[in-house]
Amino acid sequence: MIRIYLADPGHNQLTFSSDVYPLNIANLATYAQAYAAVDEPLEFRLFREPQDLIAALDKSMPDVLGLSSYSWNHELSRQLARYAKARKPELLTLMGGPNFPLTEAEQEEFLSGMPEIDVAVRGATYESERAFSNLIQRFSQAGRKIEGLMEEPVRGNIWINRQTDEFVIGGDVGRILDLDEIPSPYLAGLLDDYFSTGYFPLMQIARGCPFSCQFCNSSVLSNSKIYRHSIENVKADLDYIVERVRPEITLCFADDNFGMYPDDEEIADYLGYLQDKHHWPRYIRTTTGKNKSERIIRVMRKVRGAMPMTAAVQSLNPEVLKNIQRSNISLDTYAEIQKEVQAQGMQSYGELILCLPGESRESFMKAVRDLLDAGVKRVSAHQLMLLHGAPLSNPESRRQHGFETRFRVVARNIGNYTGEPVVEVEEMVVETPTFNFDDYLETRVFHLLLTIYYYEGNFEEAFEFARHHGISAFDLIVRLQGMIESAPARFKELIDEFLRESREELFDSKDACLAWAREHFDQLVDGSLGGNLLSKYSLTGRFLVLEEALEFLLSGIRAGIRAGMGDAPQDHAIEQLDAVFGFLNAVMLSSPFGESLQRQPEHVTRYDVEAWSHDGYTRSLSDYRLDNPELFSTTVPQEQRSMIESRIATFGEHPAAIGKFTRTMFARDLRRKLIRI
Repeated sequence: MIRIYLADPGHNQLTFSSDVYPLNIANLATYAQAYAAVDEPLEFRLFREPQDLIAALDKSMPDVLGLSSYSWNHELSRQLARYAKARKPELLTLMGGPNFPLTEAEQEEFLSGMPEIDVAVRGATYESERAFSNLIQRFSQAGRKIEGLMEEPVRGNIWINRQTDEFVIGGDVGRILDLDEIPSPYLAGLLDDYFSTGYFPLMQIARGCPFSCQFCNSSVLSNSKIYRHSIENVKADLDYIVERVRPEITLCFADDNFGMYPDDEEIADYLGYLQDKHHWPRYIRTTTGKNKSERIIRVMRKVRGAMPMTAAVQSLNPEVLKNIQRSNISLDTYAEIQKEVQAQGMQSYGELILCLPGESRESFMKAVRDLLDAGVKRVSAHQLMLLHGAPLSNPESRRQHGFETRFRVVARNIGNYTGEPVVEVEEMVVETPTFNFDDYLETRVFHLLLTIYYYEGNFEEAFEFARHHGISAFDLIVRLQGMIESAPARFKELIDEFLRESREELFDSKDACLAWAREHFDQLVDGSLGGNLLSKYSLTGRFLVLEEALEFLLSGIRAGIRAGMGDAPQDHAIEQLDAVFGFLNAVMLSSPFGESLQRQPEHVTRYDVEAWSHDGYTRSLSDYRLDNPELFSTTVPQEQRSMIESRIATFGEHPAAIGKFTRTMFARDLRRKLIRI
C-alpha cells in the first residue's frame, strides 16, 4: 500500500487564510484512485489545517507528501515539507499549484531554492490530475524510490535531480476535455469532514479562461479553451452538498467566468430550485464572466440575487488595456448593465488595479469616477502583484514596463506551527514611469475612504441624499479626503495610522521583509501591525469607529450642501439630513457584534427614510415627511443573527476576521430592522 498525504494548508493563527473545502487535492486523490496503473492500493489522507498534518506526520509517516503552493501558503508548505523530510529523508515530497514561474530559467532557480521539494507537479496549465497520476504510477514502479523515479522524465512533472543537479522537464500532458473524467470528491465522501466546519463548499464547473490578461496566472495560451463538467454531474454534487451543509454557509465556484456560458443558465435554474426547497445557497461567491452580460444578468436573476456581479475591468485606459492584453465592454454598455442589475435588486462589484503599465493617477481616478457614475456600488482598487505564473512577472515584462517593486508580508498569512515562525511574502508594484509613489499613497487613502463609505451601499441613504442635492459619490469622497485634518480625532487617527503602515509595510527585498517580520512577529500575530491594511482600516472605519465615521460623513455632506446652496435657506435640507443620519445611527450594527446585536436603539423621526429607500430614492425625501414625529424600535431577526454569529464563531471579530466573513454577506445583512411603535 502506498500511503499518500495531500495538504492544501492554510494559515489559521490570525484568521483562516483559505475558507473553502480543499477541492484541489481531493480531485488529485479521486483521479489517481481511478486511473493510476499501480499493483498496490493507494491510501489517501487530506489535510487543510497545518496542525492536523503535523500530528499525522508525528504519528505515522506517509510514502508521499503533496503540498499546494499559492501566494498565500507557499512558505507554509515549504516548512511542512522540511518538517516531514527531517523525519523521513526518503519521503517523496511534491508541490503543485499556480505559484510557479513561466520561464525555464526562473523555474530552475525557483526549484534550486527549495531542496525540501522533490518534484513540481505541473500538468497542463495547472490542472495536475494527470501529472500526479503519472508520477504515482512511476513511483510505484520504481519501488517507491526517488532515485528510480528520476531515472526518466515523467509527463507533467519538473524536478532537479539532487544527485546530478540536472534540471528535468517532463513532457506535456493533454488537457482534460471532459471534467467528468475526474470522479467527484463529494460523492466519494472525501470532503464529508468539512460539512461540520465553517468552511465553504467549493465547486469547479468549468476550467480555462479565453482572456489573456497579463497580470493573471490563468492567462497562458494553453489555458484558453474551456472544458466543463456535465450539468448532471454538477446537480449531483449540489444535491449531495445541500443535504449536509448548514443553510447559512456560502457556496463558492472556482470558475474564472461563471455565468458567461449557456450551461450556466441551467445550473442557475437548479440553484433557484434549491433555494426554494432548501433556502440554500443564500450567497454565491464566484468570478462572473467578462462579456455575455445579458446572460450573466439572467443567471443572477435565476439565483434570486444571491450572486454579485464582479465587473473586473482593471482599467478603463485604452493604452493600459493594450499593455495588459485585455478588452472590456464599452462604458455605455456597462452603465446599462448596472441599471438592470440595480433594478433587479442585485449587487455588482467593479475592480481596478493600481500601477498597471501606462496608468496614471489621473486616468485611474477618472476610471473610478466613471464606474461610480455608471452605478457600481463597490469599486475595489487592487494592488498589482507580480505573481509567479503571470506574464507580467516575467523578466522581460518587468524591464519593458519599468516596474518599481517592493515586498510586504501577505496579509494574515503568518504563523508558528513547528517552533519556527513562517511568513508569506508578496512582491507588488508601487511605482511606474507614469504613476509615482506619492500618487500611490494618495490613491490608497482615497480608496480607503471609498471602501469605508461606499462599499455595497453601506451608507447608501446618505449618498443618495447627497446626490439629490447635486453631490456625486466621487465628489463627496474627494471632499472628505480634503477635510481629513478636521475629522473627528479617532477617524483622523485611523487615516494617519493607515498611511504610516502603508509606508512601513514595504521593503526593498524579500530578505529585508522577512527579517522585519521575524523581529515583529508578535505584533503581527496580535494584529497591532500588518494585515490587509485596506481591509483592516476600512472595517475599523465601518464597524469599530462607526460613530465617528458617521459624524465625519455628516459634516462632509453638510459642507457640500452649504457650498451648493450658497445663501439660499438650508433649514429643510439640514433637517432632512439629520433624519437620514438618525436612521443610520439606529440601524447600523457595530463591533463588538455580540453587544451590538443585543442593543435595540429607538429612532424618532419626522421623515420615513426607510420608505424613501424602499421606493428607490426616486422622489425627494421631503415627500416622505410624516404628519407628526414617529417612534421606531429596532431588532435583528433570528435568522440574520444566526448568520452573523456563525461567521464570528468561525473567523473571529478583529478587523481581519470581519473582512473575511463580510466578503460573503451583503451590507444590509449587518443592519437592524425598524419596527414602527
